[in-house]
Amino acid sequence: MRVGSDKQPEASSTQPERAGSFALPRDFGTLPPKHRRELIWTLARTRSRERESAAEAIRHASEDGEPAVIPALTVALEVDPDTLVKRHAAYGLACISDQAVIPPLRGALSSADRATKGHAIVALGRLRAHEAVPDLARLLDDRYARMLVADALVEIGDEGALAPLSRAAARGSPLRRHRLRKRVSTLETALGERPSR
Repeated sequence: MRVGSDKQPEASSTQPERAGSFALPRDFGTLPPKHRRELIWTLARTRSRERESAAEAIRHASEDGEPAVIPALTVALEVDPDTLVKRHAAYGLACISDQAVIPPLRGALSSADRATKGHAIVALGRLRAHEAVPDLARLLDDRYARMLVADALVEIGDEGALAPLSRAAARGSPLRRHRLRKRVSTLETALGERPSR
């Protein structure tokens, strides 16, 4: 509704079906892309609790996602054809510290959209998703995702990540090799192995 307008707002399909509901409207797939984006962005920003200060809210923004939105965001991520809707859904899932987000985020690793893929990579590392190590290791040759993947693998701290990370550190430009060798060394230290030179 515009300010100064005397028209009443129409019942909008961009709102969940009922107050407090996190289900997508039945006609979600038929909504215009703009409305689908707005709805998914609203769900993605839903938080499970309010923080006392702005600084605390910012510090914990990646952890306070509302787990009740997982099914709706998963459907949007997997089914919606709009890249921006998928990106918002991946962001929303990445902000939820719940193991239930791991399967849809693993699926998002195959996205052509770099931002969608990036949200998934960072979240899988933060969640220490050991089951995602093979999927992440396959992305070490993706020039746009390589360093995010390396950081996620180090954060996960799985021994299975050491071999693919070491292989990736042995090829490419000198700067790439240097950066990846630093990640290999960090992972070896975390695993209690003697760092290779």
